[in-house]
Amino acid sequence: MIATRKQFHLLIFCLIVFSQLLAAEKPVIKKEKLQIVFLFGQSNMVGLADARTAWYLTQPQYAPPREMAVKKSRYFNWENFYWSGLLYYKGPEENRGKLAALRAERTASRAKWRQRARGEHGPWRENAWGPKPGTGRANMYPFLDRKAEEEGIYKRIAEILDGKENQLPVDAAYDEMMLRDQEIATEIKRVREIYLKGTTAKDFDTLDDAIEAAVEAKKLVVEVPRGKAFPEPEKNRALFAELARKHVNLPIAKRTWIYGHGHVAGSEGKGNRITTQGPLTVGYGAGVTKIGPEYGIGITMERLVDAPILLVKCSWGNTSIASDWRPPSLDGVETATEKSEREAWNALQAEDAKQAGREFKPRSARQKTGNPGYAMSMAMPQVDKVLADPGKYHPAYDPEVGHEVAGMIWFQGYSDKDNPAYGELLAQLIRDFRKKVKTPELPVVCGTLGMASFKHAAFMENANKGMLQSAKMPDLAEKVDVVNTAPYFPLEFNLLKQVRQKEDDSPEYLEAVASARGKSNGGFHYHGSAKCFLLMGDAMGRSMANLMAGGNPALHAEPPR
Repeated sequence: MIATRKQFHLLIFCLIVFSQLLAAEKPVIKKEKLQIVFLFGQSNMVGLADARTAWYLTQPQYAPPREMAVKKSRYFNWENFYWSGLLYYKGPEENRGKLAALRAERTASRAKWRQRARGEHGPWRENAWGPKPGTGRANMYPFLDRKAEEEGIYKRIAEILDGKENQLPVDAAYDEMMLRDQEIATEIKRVREIYLKGTTAKDFDTLDDAIEAAVEAKKLVVEVPRGKAFPEPEKNRALFAELARKHVNLPIAKRTWIYGHGHVAGSEGKGNRITTQGPLTVGYGAGVTKIGPEYGIGITMERLVDAPILLVKCSWGNTSIASDWRPPSLDGVETATEKSEREAWNALQAEDAKQAGREFKPRSARQKTGNPGYAMSMAMPQVDKVLADPGKYHPAYDPEVGHEVAGMIWFQGYSDKDNPAYGELLAQLIRDFRKKVKTPELPVVCGTLGMASFKHAAFMENANKGMLQSAKMPDLAEKVDVVNTAPYFPLEFNLLKQVRQKEDDSPEYLEAVASARGKSNGGFHYHGSAKCFLLMGDAMGRSMANLMAGGNPALHAEPPR
């Protein structure tokens, strides 16, 4: 009888788990109309992750050797894990202020010694300053570091980083970094199942061989010299996407199409006004092998939203919400924070000028130009074009059924990470866009900057804080969500260069070289890691589907634990 009861309870438990799994696979929302979702942002929305780096999803998280990872270099270097602790310092605000002042002191020191070396303040005084440095980085950079060391700047930084008040010294930072994949294990498992479905590392070798053969046979082009036009991008994207589907199971959408404009591989337009469209596959990033978050967003939404979906992506690198994406209603208008920042700056500069006995011209208030910002001027006409004729961009569009603007996804902030007015600007951008598309409660998902990576630092920067601020404003709450991308950032790749400093046949060096297969760009572009972009895109897509279904925003103020 006891055994029977245990078996019964086990059966019930299994049925519950199975039903939950089935429920997770079912669409959370059904729509008849074409669902149009707009994607806006800068370079990380453009997408610089080579799809082949999804190989990293088949691997355990790379673990840089601790002793090499935590080792402090003699001179300050942002690429050194120890010194990067200046950015993620966890301790008293007073110490954070001191570290900021030391950064500024280092910058001033380097400027001073460069000017002296160039003779801008008279001849070089070798008796006082030592031998004059040679030209070029190889000579100048070590010289500047020696001078900063002599001035005690690096010693004072280290004293704060090594102090007892620092709650995240370098060893603790290493430990937190190495727990990341464990903490997002459920998400990694889901993304593997959706995007790779049983694929192994060996399958990626097969994919590489197939691509190489197609390139050698002149059937496929995957890259061209910088500045040269890409030949037949739509054809080459389709060929690459089919090889990726065949060999590593990267899916091709069935009901989701994409229209891309800006920095994208396409045959229509030129420069930074390229246009392309088609069924959603890999290759709608900056090149035919590249992805941004659009791929993860679209594939995940297709699984959760039972409807034809059209993604409209407009993105350009190095664009700012303060100028390029500035909300039209703020043309010639300062936000409250912008005004207070300008007035405070003017007061400070006026006092400095008075002390120095020089004239000072205050910074004037923003003037009305009558013209939208750089990115806005290119993106909004695309919005008008798509909404005027949706059938041109999605074959399943039925004019008798119609369409609806279902959402907006915003992934921008690197150019504005230090802008304290970010929240005000983003809130107004959302209001302006809702008004433009005549959807007062349009769902909006914002993806944060994830480079901070550590939990306590995820919302330190003004851009990320601003996203939360805007999402909690009374007129925007309930329909604006914030996805924290920090848990997905592959911080371990920051240490690859540190481990590979000395070329040899050591296991540590060879492992670092092998692990680099999981990245295709720099840290400011999430290392061009498809694993990272698929995880971020999946999270954004789920957030959007949830809002479309009437769910409450998750407002991820903390990474999943």
